[in-house]
Amino acid sequence: MLRSVLQSSKGGVSVTRLQSDYMSLCGEGIPVRKLGYTTLEEYLRSIPSVVRMEYRMGQLTCFAAVCKETAHIAELVAKQRTSKKPGHSQLVNCRMRPKPSNPYMLKPRSSLRQPSLGSSSSWPMNLQCGVYDQEQIQGRLTQLLTKYCSGLWLSKLPGVYKDMFNQHLDVQALTDLAKWTSICSVSYTSNTTAGSPTIPSTVTTPKISSGATAPKPTDVRQKLTELLSKYSNGLWVHALPKLFMDTYKTPFPEHILDNLHLLLDICNVEHPLPDKKKAILYKSNMPDMGSNTVSQESQPCRSLPSGVKVLSSVVPPLLVLPSDQYPSVLVTDALNSNTVTVRYVGENYSNAQEAMEDAMCSFYSQSSVDHQRLHSPAIGQLAAVRGEEGDELARVQIIDVMTSNKVKVYYVDYGFSAETSLTSLLELHQNFLSLPFQATSVRLAGLELHSSHPSVLSTLDSLAIGKILLMETLEPCNHNETSVVVLYDTSQDDDVNINSACLKALQDKTMDNPLTVNTTYQDVCVTNVCSDGLIYCQLPSRGTAKLSKLLDKTEAFFISQVTSDSLVSRPFGGKLCLARYKGRWSRVEITSLHGRVVDILFIDLGIPASVEVTELREMPPPLLNDFLVIPPQAIRCRLADLSVPAGDWSPHAILWLKEAVLGSEDCRMKVLKLDLEKADKLVHMYLFTGADSQELDKSINHQLSKSELWQKLADALVEKLSLNSSTVNPVLPSSTAGMCVAGEPAAPIKTTAPLTKPLPLPPPLDLPQPGQNMDVFVPVACHPGHFVIQPWQDVHKLVVLMGEMILYYNKMESTTTATQIQKGEIYAAKVDKNWHRVLVKGILSNRLVSVYKLDHGKHELVSSTQLRPLIEEFRQLPFQAISAQLAGVGQRQWSEEVSMIFREHVENRGLVAQVESVLDSSEGKADLWERRLTVYLVDTNHEDRDIWIHNIMLDTLRMKPFSCT
Repeated sequence: MLRSVLQSSKGGVSVTRLQSDYMSLCGEGIPVRKLGYTTLEEYLRSIPSVVRMEYRMGQLTCFAAVCKETAHIAELVAKQRTSKKPGHSQLVNCRMRPKPSNPYMLKPRSSLRQPSLGSSSSWPMNLQCGVYDQEQIQGRLTQLLTKYCSGLWLSKLPGVYKDMFNQHLDVQALTDLAKWTSICSVSYTSNTTAGSPTIPSTVTTPKISSGATAPKPTDVRQKLTELLSKYSNGLWVHALPKLFMDTYKTPFPEHILDNLHLLLDICNVEHPLPDKKKAILYKSNMPDMGSNTVSQESQPCRSLPSGVKVLSSVVPPLLVLPSDQYPSVLVTDALNSNTVTVRYVGENYSNAQEAMEDAMCSFYSQSSVDHQRLHSPAIGQLAAVRGEEGDELARVQIIDVMTSNKVKVYYVDYGFSAETSLTSLLELHQNFLSLPFQATSVRLAGLELHSSHPSVLSTLDSLAIGKILLMETLEPCNHNETSVVVLYDTSQDDDVNINSACLKALQDKTMDNPLTVNTTYQDVCVTNVCSDGLIYCQLPSRGTAKLSKLLDKTEAFFISQVTSDSLVSRPFGGKLCLARYKGRWSRVEITSLHGRVVDILFIDLGIPASVEVTELREMPPPLLNDFLVIPPQAIRCRLADLSVPAGDWSPHAILWLKEAVLGSEDCRMKVLKLDLEKADKLVHMYLFTGADSQELDKSINHQLSKSELWQKLADALVEKLSLNSSTVNPVLPSSTAGMCVAGEPAAPIKTTAPLTKPLPLPPPLDLPQPGQNMDVFVPVACHPGHFVIQPWQDVHKLVVLMGEMILYYNKMESTTTATQIQKGEIYAAKVDKNWHRVLVKGILSNRLVSVYKLDHGKHELVSSTQLRPLIEEFRQLPFQAISAQLAGVGQRQWSEEVSMIFREHVENRGLVAQVESVLDSSEGKADLWERRLTVYLVDTNHEDRDIWIHNIMLDTLRMKPFSCT
């Protein structure tokens, strides 16, 4: 029974959750003490043939043990199983490149529990919660309840308490509230709706404070709640008035902005930055107590991708979704883009399924076939089916009875249907109903209104069906809802966004202006000049004419409509929507997401930008079809006969080119060559402005190549090539992310004197004293002798800061000139589309700079063009990276094998650090990034015990004494 429970969970079951899962599936708990064991973990470790235990995401997790004969890798299993589906002979793509996921998968605003250690506790003991200060909490509750004259839901109390006092309310205090009749009373209010469940208790004060503020207007509260529900990552207060006015055509009450505590009963208010005027509103994560919706968490799903209701008194539990942000899936079928059938690919899924099917083969071979045969099939009935060769068994659902001896069945674990004879069907024993059905349906985001379009179906068939892809679920959904997802093919050199490819298939190519070599085009509008010399142009065409009319209609639509439906509440990579450019709505594509901030591209202008999600709007539904069929009107171009490689344009050359072509009313282009090999075609052309003739020596190309600044750029390039050719080791890796040793580059270092007085450094982090604990996140773990920790309580502040830096620096990027860089100084640096606060460690001769990310503890090599001055606004939050080493293991040289085990247990996880010592290696400003802690790392995510990481490392050393010296 325990094996069945574990097989039903894709990523294992944590020890803390195993009893409840076992109880829900089996109707009784595991009788640990009757079996002769004191703890559940002790019992589980005694049955290794049934349970395999591993540490996953900082907690002890149980998996169903599988014999080696069935433990095939997921890709091979996927290949074998797809052969059952007729009509698809293509091989799945098994060489997948993982996509980088969000390192802070948990909500930044949630915190790990903060255990308290008494002075008499020794380090090997479990961390235990201390006795809380009742008198202090009672005083604070009295202060808090005076702000809620009509009472406060008990479920909302912890969040309001944390917002007001910046501390977590002790769990025991919630239990003791009923006893504190002198400060509050606990009442149990019934819902006024007939038949609805009882509302949980509320906390009310016995009398109303004379200073209580009058209630807010109901309509404002409802509209604010509606807005916050659209933005799961929060909403900046400064964006609220404009967003409220744009959405509802009515002003937001000014007095509420100055008294944010009035909103604490409907939302959470946070001040992530030192500037208290900057606050973020979050929709309250407490459940709506007035709702009569019954949770579906424990209700099995009785419908399948087949669309036929399951006819059975016993059904398997729900399929547990992976915790990975980008799990691998095999796409098996697609009726349309709203019903795409997938099965998760991974060791846990494949092993559990193979183990079940092997058990089915063994079970059905032990008794007579006549006794097992299904004689009266019914639509919706579950059954077992034998393969054509008779040596395979699988679970199916009968979806059609075609003749007396032929039925159509749906393979519930593979996601396709096929015809088979009645003689191959067997009754499905209830022993094989513990594993969830492995096939599930998902909906492709952004294609809802064109789900059955022939171009969409054709694209899905060629790019997705029969292939293993990465899948991103945009947000969690109820079990009775279809997940909304984005699919990616990462098996090629460039990632392919399947959703975006389906959208592009809807475009009408005849709306483009067809380009021909050696042809001159009039009325060219240059819309953007990029920092690498790439030019975006618009040409007259049917598409631009129709687009202009649609955008005029869009302006009128948003003036007339009063609704929040146009807000983009579910942004994703590749989504098409609208944003403002120079006072008008324009089409944009979302290229990257950074929480509340998104990177976008104005597809008809070729202009990249970074904006808050609140600035985006959905395309008006009446105009959506017309918008989608118009191809992007921005054409990518390069000036011909300019030999400077891409990426080496100087800011002065870019500025000259912008002044020459942007805004020119009389511009023409002559096409020299068309590069159509890539998805985004590139046009090599000569550009002409003004009334000059079309002779090549009058072109912008010729003018730029003969200019003094271009000669300087060419001379610098020759000097660089000469220097590199004479250097013994001129080529360095493009990135050294995660380096442990901060070595200086071997190339010569040049420094420049600072032009202005240096700005003040951020205040130092308040480090805990020896013996104290802190919740931490580990972004980098090289080995037990060197890793980096971040204070968990400030992780969300760092995320907010990085979002603000993206908005600021990406906006200023097009106008900022080169930054003079000095070794040992602090800058903002762009690394992988994000802006980081960095310390310059060295300047290389090939225009690369060695930097240290002061908030993440990683070393990088970046181009000198990607550095900007770090303004004072971004110097308020203390640098978050703290170097540390593990206590309790001594000083050693760690082998790569042991280091890997350490990384698996701590990297990108939230833990508790108990400080043994604090080492200040130097004085002055270097203290901010050179202080070092010696800490014990503790995993406190278990109810019965805490896991000390140094004990795991010592056990590893005892098992592998040869691995380190």
